[in-house]
Amino acid sequence: MAKFVGTVQEFHHFIGPRVRNAVNGAARGHRDRLVGICEGCGGKAELQSAHVHGRDRRTLIESVLAEYTDEVGMVACDLAVVESRIIESHLPIDETFKFLCHPCHLAYDSGTRTRGLTRGHPTSGRTPTEDDEFRKLSKIKRWASRPHQINHQIIRAFLLLEQDGEVELARLKQYCTKELHMADFQGNYASMKTDAGNAHGKVFLDDGTTVRIWPRAREEIDLHF
Repeated sequence: MAKFVGTVQEFHHFIGPRVRNAVNGAARGHRDRLVGICEGCGGKAELQSAHVHGRDRRTLIESVLAEYTDEVGMVACDLAVVESRIIESHLPIDETFKFLCHPCHLAYDSGTRTRGLTRGHPTSGRTPTEDDEFRKLSKIKRWASRPHQINHQIIRAFLLLEQDGEVELARLKQYCTKELHMADFQGNYASMKTDAGNAHGKVFLDDGTTVRIWPRAREEIDLHF
């Protein structure tokens, strides 16, 4: 009987990739039954599994872990039991996932309505660009193994601050500059918001106040960090 004892963030870091694979396995049968028909635009494509907003993997995991978390934030649980409960929390699959082609998945994750899409391409006055493809995601794996790099440090800072709830841009900047003594937070952070040119790659987005991670980038971060 394997047990886990640690923080919620450590659970995501060490157990998260295994849970992700188990959940993807549970969703595979439903996706296959759609025989490649996108639920967004109705086009024929290789389908991707998109978590319904508000029912993302981290939210469902943390709702289960809440029952095993003590007053100081430490989780103690039987891994087999918790994994089974997390998979059950994703059921029924069609209420937790949308099965979409790549353009519809991008549109859904970015908050763009999927209604009005035609045969796999957005038609809401916006044409997919290379930036939409998250072309530099492969860098995240390298960053994870290089803690001296600023990219790694900013992501780690975000994950740490996230344990207390939404991450405010001002708080992230303060932590990186004051605690990590980062000389050019603003420039490096800005370079992690786009794939354009020589930028580091699109990871973060913000509304000027609150920082978030793009869902597609989050998958890679959960896998490697």
